[in-house]
Amino acid sequence: MNELRPMRLSQLKVEAKLLHKNFKSDFDNSVNKYLNHPFFKNLSSTQIEKKGKNIQLKDVYHIIASEYGFSRWEDLKRYVVKNDMLFRSNGIGLIHKWFKNYTEASKYHIKYGGYLLQFWADYVICGIEYIQLLELHHYTDEWEAISYNWIEPTDKQTFQKLYQKAILQYSIL
Repeated sequence: MNELRPMRLSQLKVEAKLLHKNFKSDFDNSVNKYLNHPFFKNLSSTQIEKKGKNIQLKDVYHIIASEYGFSRWEDLKRYVVKNDMLFRSNGIGLIHKWFKNYTEASKYHIKYGGYLLQFWADYVICGIEYIQLLELHHYTDEWEAISYNWIEPTDKQTFQKLYQKAILQYSIL
């Protein structure tokens, strides 16, 4: 099983496309590596060969998900998007403060203000400049309603609206 480190969804899609290409061009090596995968489990060698040579990209997505400990591609995709959607490498300089735990980040947020966000296992405080980079600055009422706290929003319903806007912005990266 592979360790899931911070990455973009697009990276996982490229990984899947490369594996799909490998199945087509180097079938024997590719299938040998994944023989124990549920996709090929309990199949005869003839069935494995037939299924492997006709493997579709959607099947490879599920193999990739399994490699990272998820039962379905949709679950892996949701997890990656949730953890990565607010990160923009070109905005690192706009982050005011980084934290490894939520408690410290929350105390800082309460004392100094700003926007409290999460990137994978990191918590950050940023200003409006970073929110502008995310294209989420148009939603000032929503940010206020959630108390500028992405991790523990005070208004869950409003947060869901803002969350959907963030997913939309992430999907166009």
